[in-house]
Amino acid sequence: MTEYTDEKVLLSEIKQNNKKAFEFLFKRYYPRLQGYAIRFVEDEEVARDIIQECFLKFWEKRELLSAVSVTSLLFAMVRNSCLNYLKHLSVIEKHQIEYLANQEGEERLYYADFALDAEYGLLYDELQEQIKIVINGLPERCREVFIMSRFKNLKNREIADKLKISTTAVEKQIAKALGSFSKHFKDKYPLDIYIMVLAWVIFNE
Repeated sequence: MTEYTDEKVLLSEIKQNNKKAFEFLFKRYYPRLQGYAIRFVEDEEVARDIIQECFLKFWEKRELLSAVSVTSLLFAMVRNSCLNYLKHLSVIEKHQIEYLANQEGEERLYYADFALDAEYGLLYDELQEQIKIVINGLPERCREVFIMSRFKNLKNREIADKLKISTTAVEKQIAKALGSFSKHFKDKYPLDIYIMVLAWVIFNE
């Protein structure tokens, strides 16, 4: 199997539908992601299902990705999915945030669920407001397509049919919206917050 030492090259190959590159990504990061997920859900089988679902979403949305750390994005996706799982179990009843300071590399991500805590509730409110600013600042057609894709969970083909445009046009509008989010948050916030928002915008459903 080809070794990919450059994440940009790896992402480029995946975006070009290179399944071998995607297989390399899966085998390279699965063990670390599994250990990371188990810290949240404390169940190996659940962790495995979450990781597989994250990789599936990554492959399905591969064409939307650009200029982002693949490693950080994967960890953010897994973290978000783990928190969603815990919420469904009613395990998390209030805001929790603790820095995983004993880990190395991309495992040093925030364990965050913004809800009731006043201090971090302010950050949550701020991010929500910034997201609204970006959405409202998008060109009309771009905003319309993004909302249909992100908030109404419509497939590109469904959006194209409703708006009577091509799927290529839909993809371009979504890419334009993601570019606006990327620029806005990358310039204003630390990398961990930027990656968290990007993972939410692209993958959260």
